[in-house]
Amino acid sequence: MTASPKRLFAISLEEIGDRPKFSWQTGHGTHIAAAGSLNIITIRNRQGDEIASIPLKGPCLQMSWDKDGDTLAVITEKSNLVYLWSANSQKTNVIDTPAKDYTTVISWSKSSPILAIGTSRGNIILYDQPTAKKLPLIGQHSGRITTMAWSKDNLLAIGANDNRISVMSSSGTVLQRCDTTDTPKHLKFSEMKREKRGTYEESTVSAVIGKKHLGLWTVGDSNNNAASAAGSQLFTLNFQDKYGDISDYQWFGDGYIMIGFSGGYFIVISTYHKEIGEELHKTRDHKGYLSSIAISTALNRAATCGNGGIKIHELSDQYVIDSIITIDEGNDNLSDIGQFDTSPTAPDLVKWFKKGRDTQIKNVTHLFPMEQPELIIDFVKEMIKDNIRSQL
Repeated sequence: MTASPKRLFAISLEEIGDRPKFSWQTGHGTHIAAAGSLNIITIRNRQGDEIASIPLKGPCLQMSWDKDGDTLAVITEKSNLVYLWSANSQKTNVIDTPAKDYTTVISWSKSSPILAIGTSRGNIILYDQPTAKKLPLIGQHSGRITTMAWSKDNLLAIGANDNRISVMSSSGTVLQRCDTTDTPKHLKFSEMKREKRGTYEESTVSAVIGKKHLGLWTVGDSNNNAASAAGSQLFTLNFQDKYGDISDYQWFGDGYIMIGFSGGYFIVISTYHKEIGEELHKTRDHKGYLSSIAISTALNRAATCGNGGIKIHELSDQYVIDSIITIDEGNDNLSDIGQFDTSPTAPDLVKWFKKGRDTQIKNVTHLFPMEQPELIIDFVKEMIKDNIRSQL
């Protein structure tokens, strides 16, 4: 039996405004950045002390920590500015992109201190953090950059509303391109289950295509010609109409994918060529809608978030519900539940309410009732112990 959760601090909506967003510090996991409609980012430590406050010139669009958790990058809506806050110096540096070419997406490399910046005009800027040099890559796409992801091999996948995905090296060389039938979103790198490994450690690019389809594409495949003008083929998975739109998906295990749908369903599929397209598991977890999925390999658990609460499943048997976290927010409108994630250094779940009333971090076996209309951050004692052990 684990100890009861302990609330350590709270960030009120009066401090940051409503529609809160947050981002865990990678690596160390000792800081959390939160922002809301007041256009201010507050960065707190475990004790709730404010380490920094960063004023923004517009609503926060995205926050992202680099691979070591040393730098927090922030972009805002309809702006060409990128804010870079250093956890070491606690100072903020601001860089810009060409005027009227707004930033739309940012993504840090998994293996080097490079920040990729996507823009509204389809351009990419690679920013080298140690040297502060910017490498502009003009005209990579003919439309707005909608999604980006780095692989462990330091390849960058880019998706745009010109219905195309491209993959380039960290030096800006385009390696492959792929045409899609709709706008790609939620790009991820992983590895399909196969008998023989490919060229790269992570050679599979996945993306939600439009709203209904999941696309899989192998990078470095002998059938894909590098930088082919005609593009290379995307394998598209289709699902039953009753499931609704794809809300979220996560890779896990040996090439498995858990996919959540707006109709409240989640399914599990394998990417092994003999099984691909087959549903290995199907459950309607929520009667109204499902908004997001989180997976903790450390706990061997998966969680789905939807109307009325969060359900925790065993990864080894998704039919087994480990626990149910009900949401008592004082009203019936739970359609603003946005997303939840895992702490970078401990297997505890975070849930975020867009208009929210709060954000909470909990041990998955416990429930803390939501008592106040504020952004609440709760740490459990086991989480702190796990973090300390992970850093030894």
